[in-house]
Amino acid sequence: MTGFLARFPHGNGGAPVPGKEGDKAQNPDFYGIEGVDVIVRTFNSDRYLEQCLSSARNFLPVNRLLIVDHNSTDRTVEIAKRYGAEIYEEDVGLGFATSKAIEMARTEYLIFLDSDVTIKRRDFMREACRLMSKKNTCAVVGSAKGHIFHYGLPLGLTLMPLDHVKTISIPATIESRETFFMQRKFRESRLKVRYVRDSMEHNSAYRSYRYWPEWQGAHIRITAGVNPKEILYSLLVVFLMLSNTKKLRNILYTPVFQTKLLNGFLNPARWHHMDRRKVKV
Repeated sequence: MTGFLARFPHGNGGAPVPGKEGDKAQNPDFYGIEGVDVIVRTFNSDRYLEQCLSSARNFLPVNRLLIVDHNSTDRTVEIAKRYGAEIYEEDVGLGFATSKAIEMARTEYLIFLDSDVTIKRRDFMREACRLMSKKNTCAVVGSAKGHIFHYGLPLGLTLMPLDHVKTISIPATIESRETFFMQRKFRESRLKVRYVRDSMEHNSAYRSYRYWPEWQGAHIRITAGVNPKEILYSLLVVFLMLSNTKKLRNILYTPVFQTKLLNGFLNPARWHHMDRRKVKV
């Protein structure tokens, strides 16, 4: 059986939702946006999910909290229920989860929020709405605290107009880089991504996986094919990502990471799969 397996609408059984009281009082001005559907895709996410959903309830004008879960075996669903989420289970892949979450969204704008992200900037939504009002804007990304360089279209904390993303086709079974298809569409339409500094903390749960660079490289090949521009762009992103840490050892590690990424790109059949249940986070 594939696709959606179950739905638990507002699974907290009517109990008070943690962090929900006083949301609008904390954030009185959202440039006319009264509420947004917030999308969180989960897979054994219980380590950071509590602080993620608490920050969403405290700092975002949540209309509906949509959790799309990939058959988690930990406390993910239990935590999501406590925060008043609509929980949907699927057994296909990240692409399917992303497309279905978009399909379920109803508000004019939606927010993607990674399950290992904690929102830190109280005025993120106000600033994101201000930037979204600028001409030809397709997305506003909340960047991690202390990061100097901004790049790409990460979905850690990202505001988008629903009508933009509903036109994008994402392969159902992909395990990574769903944003490639979004970026390609936005580039074709000459739309811009804007950034709000120091907005969140990203715990990057799976970057401890030993073969993370090879896995990333394999999915660059799977999503973009043999595309020299895409691989060069990805090598640049690696440099900027490691430079953002401001740690000398990470900057010196850049060529090693890039070499491993290229290895994954050249051998996607070997490196494309990661059993996330076996990764210690």
